[in-house]
Amino acid sequence: MKINRITLSHVQLPMKFNFKTAKGEVKYRDTIILKVEDDIGLAGFGEVVSFTTPFYTSETFDASWEKLEKDYIPKLLAHSISHPFDIHQCFDNASPMAIAGLENALLDLYFKEKNENLIVGLFQEKLQEKIPRGAVLGDMPLEQLFKETDQLVQSGVGRIKVKISPKDGFERTKLLVEKFPQIRFAVDANRSFSLNDWAEIKKFDQLNLVCIEEAFDIMHLSELTEISSRLATPLCFDESVQTLSELTEIAKLPGKTMLNIKIGRLGGLYQTMKAIDFCRHRKIGFWVGSMVESGISKILHVQLAALAGNVMAGDLSDSQHYFDEDLINPEISFPNGWMLVPTGVGIGVAVNEDAFSRATIRTTEFRVPEIRKI
Repeated sequence: MKINRITLSHVQLPMKFNFKTAKGEVKYRDTIILKVEDDIGLAGFGEVVSFTTPFYTSETFDASWEKLEKDYIPKLLAHSISHPFDIHQCFDNASPMAIAGLENALLDLYFKEKNENLIVGLFQEKLQEKIPRGAVLGDMPLEQLFKETDQLVQSGVGRIKVKISPKDGFERTKLLVEKFPQIRFAVDANRSFSLNDWAEIKKFDQLNLVCIEEAFDIMHLSELTEISSRLATPLCFDESVQTLSELTEIAKLPGKTMLNIKIGRLGGLYQTMKAIDFCRHRKIGFWVGSMVESGISKILHVQLAALAGNVMAGDLSDSQHYFDEDLINPEISFPNGWMLVPTGVGIGVAVNEDAFSRATIRTTEFRVPEIRKI
């Protein structure tokens, strides 16, 4: 790969609503977009999905930006690589979301140069032609929760994940399940329950949920060994599994388990491919989540959700559900609850560079110095 220039952009997308979880709230989606250009004018795009505060993981927007600006990008431009995955041999994994964004941009460019779709090219698998929409609803007043759930049902959604807190999570979910029996529900606590609250989590077994995501605030996954064996509902893991070694700990738990797949959290598609392969061989259910990100990142998740073995619809709502204007064309859309999966070259769709320009707050540009072989 002959890289000529890399542009680092701070993009801010106003949310249509305040997205609230047990640990934080998002009003504006500040995100980092990387544009990697080769010497013949092709460009690849990637997104760094870290948040401005550490409510999700310890890696924040500012930490990602600094790592890219001062370490990863200068190091990349000082050397030559033949494949985007080569960066995992050169870099530490201190900032997995920063690595993922850079890797995705390089992969987009690499497969554009090959005139192939990125996900199909990596997995060497045929994708499903269309996928169902899953949705996630933040913590909100009950009346609003009923209203938005009803709107999702009317739009064709069959699986909804609801953010909950220890305060009233069970009671609210029970009312939802009773009011909308046709929907497959899951809940996400964002690690807001303590291990002493396990009896409260046990109540959710009454509701026939798809899974309970990130229920407990724990230091190590082994702390769940006894509790997982007592639960009929699968425990799903998201932010507590950021490495393959942590994924192996899930396989040791005696209860039913699932993994929420997010490219940024896992540190890129190199690690994501390994995680999916591990889940397939160890019979851990996997499905695809989202980071309230722009379409530049989410479109890759759409295609991952079209791989064989996904146990439920992903958290992949329409672009227009979150933003007035997304950064890709066409935008993500699920008419009647289904989306045709794009398989164009690179990430599969075009970047809307006009929208990208309008949403950009600042940029930093890097040009390649004289390259030396490694």
